[in-house]
Amino acid sequence: MADDDQHTDGNAMAGMLSALITFDPTTVMRRCQSCGSDRVIADHRAYHGAGMVLRCPSCDDIAMVVAEAAGGVTVELRGAYRVAVAV
Repeated sequence: MADDDQHTDGNAMAGMLSALITFDPTTVMRRCQSCGSDRVIADHRAYHGAGMVLRCPSCDDIAMVVAEAAGGVTVELRGAYRVAVAV
């Protein structure tokens, strides 16, 4: 099988990813990369500064960093995030 037959560009995920945009993001489950706890985003502590930092409620590790810059929003995710939506 030729390499071109095994992949397409990221546009192939448009349908799957657009289904994820219609949910309440605070209900997303996150598994901490440090302590392994599973908690919804709503349980995390948010620290405000130049951006916003979410920290694990169990071990205080950084879960997410969100900042506005250059007319857009930058998001850094740490750990494993699980979204459950009805399709």
